[in-house]
Amino acid sequence: MATVWIVTTGNSDIRITDQDGSKWSHLCKGKRGEFPDECYSSFKSLKHDDSTGLYNNPARVIGMVYGTEDLNQYWDYFKFPLLDGFCQKLKAQKVKSDRIIILLTNQEAILEDRNNPDSPYWKDTYTLQPILKHYFTQVFSEKFANEKLEFSVLKPQQGADGLDDWDTSLRLVKAELAKWEENKWISKSDRVIVSHQAGTPAISSAVQLTCLIRFGKKVEFLVSSELPPNKTKFLKGSSYFETLQFKKLEDLLARDDYVGVASVVQSLDLEDSVLKVKLDHLLELAKLWNAAKFDEFANRVSLVTPSRVREWWWKGYEMAYLAVVRMKNGDPTEALFHSVRAIEGLICEWAIRKERRSDLYGQSLYDLFKLRNPESNNQPIKVVWSKLAFVRNKLFHTLRGISAEEVWDAWDESSKNGWENRMFACLNFVTKNDRSQEFKSLKDASLMSQVHKDLEEVIKAIANVPNS
Repeated sequence: MATVWIVTTGNSDIRITDQDGSKWSHLCKGKRGEFPDECYSSFKSLKHDDSTGLYNNPARVIGMVYGTEDLNQYWDYFKFPLLDGFCQKLKAQKVKSDRIIILLTNQEAILEDRNNPDSPYWKDTYTLQPILKHYFTQVFSEKFANEKLEFSVLKPQQGADGLDDWDTSLRLVKAELAKWEENKWISKSDRVIVSHQAGTPAISSAVQLTCLIRFGKKVEFLVSSELPPNKTKFLKGSSYFETLQFKKLEDLLARDDYVGVASVVQSLDLEDSVLKVKLDHLLELAKLWNAAKFDEFANRVSLVTPSRVREWWWKGYEMAYLAVVRMKNGDPTEALFHSVRAIEGLICEWAIRKERRSDLYGQSLYDLFKLRNPESNNQPIKVVWSKLAFVRNKLFHTLRGISAEEVWDAWDESSKNGWENRMFACLNFVTKNDRSQEFKSLKDASLMSQVHKDLEEVIKAIANVPNS
């Protein structure tokens, strides 16, 4: 297992002492033709930083001025506030990097207005590569004698947003990480140390998030402070990773994606506890319900099983709510399948329980139901035999997916709420004489809705446990 250190770079990573004032002016004058007039007047003198007592200029400018010079002549003038703290901490912890990946920035393709000295263009770190290479291979040669130094550049293409944009930075960072893995600079089995403080907030967040998603709990963050430098420390990635995963769990639960929830919980590798036992039990219930194993689900819900599970109509409501959940999961085909099963299956149960008739399906089943319930032709359930049955047959015999709109239309509705409400009304009509309970909705009628609430509460409780 190799140790890889990823370092972002920013506009203030390199500072200059006041001793360099005259030499800076001389070198900058030699590069006069490389700067627009408006910028040269701003860059020809070093800017004093009252908080540090040091001097600086934008990163690209420093690199342009010193990049082609003999750095040994000027090295005593350079200060590296963050990098020095990182390297001292690595030495104190006896951490030996096998590879260092330096992340630079270059926005020249998208920033055409370079006449403004405050433009983000001048804050890019691309030109600092010679200085940073000298820093790691020469100054700290004893500490990092064996590692390989790699430079990687975040370079938005023409038409893209800049590196202060979160989406742009995330996309570019993910692409660079893929290149690192392809070039075998880094692998999932490596110990990964990340120093992500330098650069725009968007870059910092993108590097942190991408590394957590790719490497999980194994990521360590090496962070520091320019004032004072003794604040440099390692932060375990596990707490960040778990925070990220718990946020993902919230999103998955909002979509009723219980398979996804189970997968994320497994990745957390939670310690055994009363809460963990309860969570495992609830996830097993969700797994059974998701597979429409309602009898087994009911048997394991709790010591006190709700009375509705003994009713002949109960599974019809569970199946209908499963159809609703499938639609939320983005699977209209399964949603239609379960919605048809819910109403036809319920009418079959009605025929068995009330008419002592079995093996009925299709038109003969509907004819019997209409005969015993003549008022049905004036009720929402009429859609089942007048439209749903025919549309179902047509859609199920096509070699393609089914859209949400087609599901709604099969139920003779034009919206999400419309088809749910019509399903609910149809089930209520079939069960009206045998159901003492009144439900407000399909969700209210389903026992899974309570399991879902319990899942939310348990996951929230585990997330709030210190060091969970």
